Amino acid sequence: MSNGSRGIALINRQATLAPIPSNRPHRGHHTEPSSSPGSSAAPDTCKFPVENTATMKRTHTGLEVDEYRQGDSSDSAICRSKVSRKIRACQQCHTRKIRCVTDDGAPKCIRCTKNGLECVVNKNLQDLLEGEYDWKKAMEQQMESMRASMVDMKAKLDNLQSTQQHMTLAITSPGTVSRLTAPTPHLTAMTRENSPETHSASKDDGAIVDAPMVSLFRATKLRNIRSDPSSDGRAALDRRHQPDFISQGRISLAEAEHLFSAFQGTLNAYLWGGVALVHDTLSSARESSSLLVAAILAVAALHTQDDGQSFDRCYVMLAELASQAMFQRYHTLDDIRGLCIGAFWLSDLSWKLSGLAVRIATELNIHQHCARALRGETSHCEKARLWYLLYVCDHHFSIAYGRPPVIAEDVTLINHEGFLTLPGASGADVRLHSQVSIFIILSRTYRTFGLDRSRVVANDEFDAIRRYNGELGQWKQTWESRLGELVCDPQIGDYPRKGVLLHYHFARLLLFSVCLQGLRPTDSFLISRERQDFINTAVDSASAALRLILEDSDMRRAVVGVPLYLLTTIAYSSIFLIKVCSSWRAVVVHLSVDDVVNLVGPIISMLNATQAYARHVAHYIGQGLSTMLDRFKSGESARNVLMPQDPNKTSEVPQDSRPAQQQDWDLSYSWMMGDQLGMGLEYYPGDLLGIIGSQMAE
Repeated sequence: MSNGSRGIALINRQATLAPIPSNRPHRGHHTEPSSSPGSSAAPDTCKFPVENTATMKRTHTGLEVDEYRQGDSSDSAICRSKVSRKIRACQQCHTRKIRCVTDDGAPKCIRCTKNGLECVVNKNLQDLLEGEYDWKKAMEQQMESMRASMVDMKAKLDNLQSTQQHMTLAITSPGTVSRLTAPTPHLTAMTRENSPETHSASKDDGAIVDAPMVSLFRATKLRNIRSDPSSDGRAALDRRHQPDFISQGRISLAEAEHLFSAFQGTLNAYLWGGVALVHDTLSSARESSSLLVAAILAVAALHTQDDGQSFDRCYVMLAELASQAMFQRYHTLDDIRGLCIGAFWLSDLSWKLSGLAVRIATELNIHQHCARALRGETSHCEKARLWYLLYVCDHHFSIAYGRPPVIAEDVTLINHEGFLTLPGASGADVRLHSQVSIFIILSRTYRTFGLDRSRVVANDEFDAIRRYNGELGQWKQTWESRLGELVCDPQIGDYPRKGVLLHYHFARLLLFSVCLQGLRPTDSFLISRERQDFINTAVDSASAALRLILEDSDMRRAVVGVPLYLLTTIAYSSIFLIKVCSSWRAVVVHLSVDDVVNLVGPIISMLNATQAYARHVAHYIGQGLSTMLDRFKSGESARNVLMPQDPNKTSEVPQDSRPAQQQDWDLSYSWMMGDQLGMGLEYYPGDLLGIIGSQMAE
């Protein structure tokens, strides 16, 4: 072939291999020269937008990537034809033309890691774009998956929030709150009334002079500072369809029915003929108040001979419900009755339950109904009767614990007998108001003499003692006659009338024992003839109370069944005789050691006979009195051995190890014992029921 032909063929071949011009607009980026060998200045054959790999940002969209990857087939083919094989070696290894080895997951190759060099892989543009595209596709898939998950999660949270709102409405209802094991803070949250209530408009709202908290409520409408007297019906309605501890299986229905029936018999009759229980069936009581049912079952179980098994279960339920009642906003009248029932029989809870009952009653303004009832408004009789019951309950335990009563005597209490003239008054009200009457007298006596037990009653105060004694005599005459006219209850016999006589003896013991207040046996020279007569009257009253219990069958039978007050009478009278005979022999002229032993000994036997009732407090008192009587007899024996020539001397071997001159009269009008029921304990509580509780703990 000639040289001309060769030149033409070479030109045609180069024309065939010449690149097809791209129709894409240039983006203003420079292009790198081809690194193909043998072409030092070859023209650009494939123009891609190239950025500095160290500063390249991932701002391209998938559309831009598709623009490069999905262009016309000829352009794509030509571009790919010029892309060299993928670069896998780093710059350091590539420069030295050695194999670049990288462990799985390692950021550097082995050589760069060993030599501490910077390991950089100069990838070509197509690899960078493909990696960018894959990364963006993966991120889009993850974002889509997250978006779907968030939508699903939001739907589930909306359903859960709706369910929680319904549950919150159910939980904050009074009936459900009564079943909670502990009160929750939101029950007393600072929330406002939703809307005016129909009962809020009353004739009292227009009064100019109101309690300060009433004005505060009207200004703020904060429901948690409001006393809600109308909550009784609302609370009962809300609780009617709420499961109680019987429905929850904590005690069987059959056992509950049995205990409820047991309480309706003798126990209810002793508590003034059913003043505290207005329900005839267990189901009716359950609809009204779980607290009332728990108290009834606990008291009935206390008098059941089953080794205390039923009582242990019922006691826990009563304690839980009473604790919850402390923080509840809504209460019923039966809640208050349940607290009173528990207080009358349960020695370790009596003071707390009675105080809580009084507080709830005042929140419901129960005390205001007595005046309306005495004005003849019979619709207020039920609440007025409950307030009188609370007064008696409060004063029972102010005496037993030696503490001031909570309820003071106002005009509605002083004129309480007007309640008996109302059409709805019954024999149970007569019995209840006999108690109100005597505690009014004892409260005045306490305020006169009992506030400072270390003070010696002066001789010029004896007129007050005589006056109070006359009032007690008038009380005995009046109420013994009234109660004698009542029909005898076959459950308790003639106990109501005989109970008047027992209360009379015990009240006179409390009254006349103040003459020993603040004195020591070594102060016998300060005792006048009149004071000595009063002390002997106290001894006679204590002896008469014990003889009445021992000799009368109705009273002996009442030892297990009556509220705690009768047991405090027995314990106080017994200890008074032991202390007086031991330390005040020269003052008490007609009380011998044999008299004390012959009275207290049978009392102890009677109390010890109640051991079949495992949790009853009576046999614990019997154990304590037995220990005291043994110590008393041991002291008398030692006294006779040491000084037989003068057995009446008061400074001889005393009852305990302390010298006689250091013994204060710690029983004088203490309204229960100080350190008398010791039973060898290391410390002595300051009241009778506290002493009993410490013994039961032993």
